[in-house]
Amino acid sequence: MNKKTLIFLVLLVLTSSCATTVEQVEIKDAIQITDQSLVKPIAITKVAATIRRGTVLGDLSVGWACMKNDDIKWRSGNKVFLSSEDLVDVFREELEVNGWPVVGSTENLFEGYDVSGAEVLVAARVTDLEVQLCAPNSGFGNWNLKGSMRMDVEWQVYSPARRTLIGKIDTQGSAELKKAGDDAAYDLLRDSFAVAANNLIASGEFLSLVQRSSGLMVAPDSSIAQQIDNKRRNYQTIEAAITAVKKATVTVRTAGGHGSGFAVGDGSYVFTNAHVVGDAISVTLVTNGGLEIDGRVVTVSKERDVALIRIDSLRLPTVHLNTQIPGSGAKVYAIGSPLLEDLSGSVTSGIISGTRIMDGYNWIQSDAATSPGNSGGPLMDSNGSVIGISTAGFQPGGGQVGLNLFIPIEDALAFCELSL
Repeated sequence: MNKKTLIFLVLLVLTSSCATTVEQVEIKDAIQITDQSLVKPIAITKVAATIRRGTVLGDLSVGWACMKNDDIKWRSGNKVFLSSEDLVDVFREELEVNGWPVVGSTENLFEGYDVSGAEVLVAARVTDLEVQLCAPNSGFGNWNLKGSMRMDVEWQVYSPARRTLIGKIDTQGSAELKKAGDDAAYDLLRDSFAVAANNLIASGEFLSLVQRSSGLMVAPDSSIAQQIDNKRRNYQTIEAAITAVKKATVTVRTAGGHGSGFAVGDGSYVFTNAHVVGDAISVTLVTNGGLEIDGRVVTVSKERDVALIRIDSLRLPTVHLNTQIPGSGAKVYAIGSPLLEDLSGSVTSGIISGTRIMDGYNWIQSDAATSPGNSGGPLMDSNGSVIGISTAGFQPGGGQVGLNLFIPIEDALAFCELSL
């Protein structure tokens, strides 16, 4: 073997062992927001990672030739909150610099990070991470690093008004440091996450999730709706009306918890919220008398947060539905299973505070108190007819503020393809 061949082979080995760059992703053009009134205020609430302990993320190399010295492993557990106030700040900065409305803005140093004004909440989950690091001067006792990183991020978008996850979007981010520094891993994490956040706000899908609607969302075609029975009831007293509606109200139990619902039509259908049934196909219905019944979820409208459950085994007592919303000040009653199943049949009262358009839909606003577990339960008028479905309550600091939202029965019927 001649000298030139030997030099070539040595260089080949060194070159093949000094790869410190992972594949970099495209940095897309972020959508610029020029009128913040058209976009709902956004806040990021959490950054997490779901990477199994011991997963090899890449190589740690040493020397000027960056020859592999050790594996870089994820050592922080299967689910780690990166904390990252730092990463939260990165997200906010990316949105702010592009004109997006962000709650907990960095501009006011006195108010801190407060998400109470957010109409959209975002959480980020790092699902994959690839890292290549090199300490080129390690032979001299200098462990400053250079290298590169790429990450996959799943963004979850949540509507606090509707209490439901309204979308998931996957993006990627990457970064490269060609000059060794004493905080390279931290810088790569921040810069990669910044690119992932930038690519999120470059997404038309994300923009559509957070835009304010200029008008009412179009309900499904009513011509294909299935007609159901809707017998009017006459009650001598409000107490008799409440007793009857309580008999038609059930607790809806799933593996993830419970909510409320109520029987309509011939007693084989139960209305509830989409966020109560989640992705379940089968649920358990518990009557006010404690009877447990199997139910099948037959229709789900996540965008309107309504669901329809079918019962095949028997028929439940039903309610009368009224699509006419009473005027402001009219007395109403909310019935359901707040907090615990043992509290099923709980009744609260209040008045109609008004009607609102939020997320492009009509809502009934009332001060009738609701709590988690009430979701999906009936809102009854003073004649004993159900006019709405419990869905959302505002509880800043965990306390009732007399502001709760209910889906009008007309919308529940339309989005479950039913008619009266």
